[in-house]
Amino acid sequence: MRKILLIGTALATVGFASINSAGAAEPIAIKVGGFSKWWVVGANQNSDYTGALTAAGSSLHAYNTVDIKGDNEIWFQGSTALENGLKVGVFVSLEAGGHTDQTTDPIDHSYAWVEGGFGKLMLGTFKNAAYQLHVQAPDAANNWNDGGMATAGFAVARPAVVEGLNEREGYTGVWQTTSVIADNKAEKISYFTPAFAGLTFGATYVPDASTEDNRGQGTSQAQAYGFGAAYARSVGPVGIKASAGFFQTLLSAGESLNQYTGGTQLSYAGFTLGGSYQLARDQIGRAGSVSTTNFGANGSVANNPVGSAAAAAISKALGVGDGVNYRYDYGGQGYDVGLQYATGPYTVSFAYFHSETRGAKLDAYGLANHDDDTINIYQASGKYAFSPVVDLLASVGYADFRSGLYDLSRNAYKGLLQNDGYYGMTGLSLKF
Repeated sequence: MRKILLIGTALATVGFASINSAGAAEPIAIKVGGFSKWWVVGANQNSDYTGALTAAGSSLHAYNTVDIKGDNEIWFQGSTALENGLKVGVFVSLEAGGHTDQTTDPIDHSYAWVEGGFGKLMLGTFKNAAYQLHVQAPDAANNWNDGGMATAGFAVARPAVVEGLNEREGYTGVWQTTSVIADNKAEKISYFTPAFAGLTFGATYVPDASTEDNRGQGTSQAQAYGFGAAYARSVGPVGIKASAGFFQTLLSAGESLNQYTGGTQLSYAGFTLGGSYQLARDQIGRAGSVSTTNFGANGSVANNPVGSAAAAAISKALGVGDGVNYRYDYGGQGYDVGLQYATGPYTVSFAYFHSETRGAKLDAYGLANHDDDTINIYQASGKYAFSPVVDLLASVGYADFRSGLYDLSRNAYKGLLQNDGYYGMTGLSLKF
């Protein structure tokens, strides 16, 4: 890890020293851009689903069958060329409503970059290199994986007890994706090589993967680093894209989470067939008190709170805990596959996502074992392009979220452990 840090520091020093050695040809002019996407979403969910558990231990079920969902960002970006040929630039994106909670930093991405014959160096808050180079299943409405309404649980609600691939320390989102997003957009440094014969490599180092905008020095000891590679070229009428990635997060309690990804796409005569895969392995288990985190709620291993009375009561009632002992095993895997066809202004697609992830697995006391938590999502999407900047979108699908504890549970708790349903949505996407 120290070598990686030294290499990253050296690259940054070389890049920024080059900037100081040559003046800019002209000042950076900031341009405004971004996108606005709004959905009208309808969902028919399982009537047995009882929603979240309240502090008093009772169930809460309050879900609309129709809702409005949005995703909007305003971009501020600019660049300039230096006299020595280097390019430098800045990018800042502002969350502009739709799903922001308005309680955290509204800035989504914020970074500076330097680009030249050596490649591209990025410094700030953004997604890691393995993520940026990742290839996955296509979706006509761009409504899939970590950008999707259904894969985020915004259409059919995902029970908190159902573990997803990316609920790791430092990331509290619920998106179901084969991409590596464990570090979210924590401050980091990334380097990308120039493309050579269609091949590009990238590397990322994250000093503190636990949070964004951490102004303290070494406060959590949750470092991360990763690598990615992407290949893109055409062979006659066939387009080929492929990717591979590795990312390791060193958790502050001494654990390390390893994530391996791969993906590919083949395109021909308007058709695109693609898919991707992620394998996640947690190297060390932990022991401690039963908590809501034990049941898959968003939270970190290191900052695991003492379990509430309600959570402890459920663990005992299900016969999977004594209220004291358990261990974590975050091992899991997920994949997606999809087929897309585009002709003129029309694009249609069908995609499938599946993940199986170990949620709460008890320790050597041998109190119980259970199957993996599973998530299955089927989605068909369509797009009609009115112009290069205005699209009419639609998606329909089915989602199923099931805890590995479901088959062990008594009837009183089954409604907390599984939900499924059908959904449909239509929306408008604007680029500016």
